[in-house]
Amino acid sequence: MVMTGTFYRLLGAIGLVLAVLGSASTAAGQDPIRALLPPSGAIPGWTADGEPQAFEGEDLYTYIDGGAEIYQEYGFRRVLVQDYQNAAGKSISLEIFEMETPAAAYGIFTFKRSGKGKSLPLGSRGELEDYYLNFWKGLFLVTLTGFDESPETVAGLLKVAGAVAAKIREEAAVPGLVAALPEAGLRHGSVKYLKGLLGLNNIYPLYTARGLSFKEAVRGLYADGESVILLDYGSAEARREAWAELRAGLEKSGRFEPAKNYLADAVVFQDGKGNYVAFNNAGDRIAVAIASTLDWALMTVARVR
Repeated sequence: MVMTGTFYRLLGAIGLVLAVLGSASTAAGQDPIRALLPPSGAIPGWTADGEPQAFEGEDLYTYIDGGAEIYQEYGFRRVLVQDYQNAAGKSISLEIFEMETPAAAYGIFTFKRSGKGKSLPLGSRGELEDYYLNFWKGLFLVTLTGFDESPETVAGLLKVAGAVAAKIREEAAVPGLVAALPEAGLRHGSVKYLKGLLGLNNIYPLYTARGLSFKEAVRGLYADGESVILLDYGSAEARREAWAELRAGLEKSGRFEPAKNYLADAVVFQDGKGNYVAFNNAGDRIAVAIASTLDWALMTVARVR
């Protein structure tokens, strides 16, 4: 999608108008998540299509068939779903996911984004790709789907997203672990913040659950396809126990072979694709660098502290 000056002027105007809409306080006794829905008439040209639907806790499995597990792993509370329609018959689906912590909301945002979309000044961070928009702010991940790439639909996505973002009061910072990724060459849109084994195995399977009970983790991709994963265990003692189990599991897995003929403090394996996988231990963390060249893996993993 080509982003023009008109696009950004539209986005800026929407932000200014909808910030005013969001200044009204939540009505007494109103469900906080339902209060995030734009009121009737707040989005010019678009009206609510039907009543909102809410799903809490384990009910998410009813709403999302085959994809609810990852939300639960991050820490899911509930989701509110509302459809919108305009006079031309264009449709938009709005999903507001309330997570247990801001870190969980940020994490599921990073899991869902492709990294190929256009960054948007919505919430704490947003991304638009074709007719699919995600942003996170505070405890909330907001997802909008427009079903086609017409300018009319994209404008509607931005209007609805801006109205919701203006109503979310809470702000939150990106989890501190993200800043520990080496900066040189990092593709920022590739960062994935993880809370469990399901997310980790989705980006790089280590084929063993032993030694992988980390508290949080982060993955970043680099300029030539290399990657770094940081696994944080909360304490050096927990990390030492985890590393002993993980190393033993990798050595016995048959899917990783110890690399030979190198001089370094790091432990290095080669995976089934021939990539070098270098491990280094630092404080509460295990650092993993994955690259097609041994030098990059060793140099990078040695820099992580």
